[in-house]
Amino acid sequence: MAEIKLNMDSLRPKKEWKRHKVQDGSNIFRLLPPFGPEANGYPYRKWNVIWGLTDPSTGRKRPFASPITYEGKCPIYEYLELLKVKVEAMKAEFASQGMTEEMIKERLKATNYFISQLRPKVIYAYNACDKSGVVGILELKSTAHKKILELMGKYITDYNQDPTSLNSAMDDSGVWFNITRKGQGLQTEYGAEKNQSMIKDPNTGAISYQDDRSALPENVIKDYENLGYDLTGIYQKKSYDEMKQILIANLSMMVEENADLKIDGFYVGAGTTVTTNTTVETNASVSPQVTKGAGNIGIKLDNPNAVEPEATAQVTQPTPQAAQPVTPQPATTNSSDTEDLLKMADDIFNQ
Repeated sequence: MAEIKLNMDSLRPKKEWKRHKVQDGSNIFRLLPPFGPEANGYPYRKWNVIWGLTDPSTGRKRPFASPITYEGKCPIYEYLELLKVKVEAMKAEFASQGMTEEMIKERLKATNYFISQLRPKVIYAYNACDKSGVVGILELKSTAHKKILELMGKYITDYNQDPTSLNSAMDDSGVWFNITRKGQGLQTEYGAEKNQSMIKDPNTGAISYQDDRSALPENVIKDYENLGYDLTGIYQKKSYDEMKQILIANLSMMVEENADLKIDGFYVGAGTTVTTNTTVETNASVSPQVTKGAGNIGIKLDNPNAVEPEATAQVTQPTPQAAQPVTPQPATTNSSDTEDLLKMADDIFNQ
């Protein structure tokens, strides 16, 4: 009998990436158990995500994982620190030329916008189920994640149960959370609380609140091994050196439109050809290791006080040099916002 050399995994249906979006107001989710061989008991995964750079191998913009997450250093943070030093020197030079604060702000508008967009965004990814029974990836900002850690810790203390359990028994039940969002732009605020229902005593009229421990849809309970996502592989990972070459390739084009962005060591001229190899590809199909909950606490949680809103990188900063006089230029901005970038990520994941 001839040996079958075909990789049978290639015949399996492609798994569609589903991502939950936190809308304005209330968003009810059940956060699900640790999933995948590298979860190590944690129901979430921290990522520092780089947006807005073009992948030289495809010519398309895509999100990348900052290597600070897995190598402890990142060329993006290093470049931004050097660029901020340059910007401060430019501000001083412009002021010495007699430019007003408003003129300086307008002159550097495009550069400051670029800095805010390139800075890696800290997110915490969970497997989550909404009330309609859809399992997808839920990405939380640091403020909401910190609150979730506090709520989960309190739930464990109060019930001695796993808040991410797939079960809904009296002695072993997960709980539904309400993720909140309000405000717009830089004023957007994210929060979290347990989803609760108000109960009024018919005799005394006293009001109390009951945690929502209602059951998950049956299909989620039975098929979580196939519905969950390995959170360690949802963003493309590059090594420090590969990420630096991608940054250089992008800057070599961007500097043509904004000379402020040129920093020694991160620029080699337009038309640069960069070849990179992916360290780890995104992978939606894994051999799951799932703790469903069996009356015990099957998860690990970090201390909420240890949650940092942004990662930092230590770099050696040069002594600021005075910037050459620059003729004020009109600022340009990129119309893509965070929602556009998330849509872009969805398109990439589901190709």
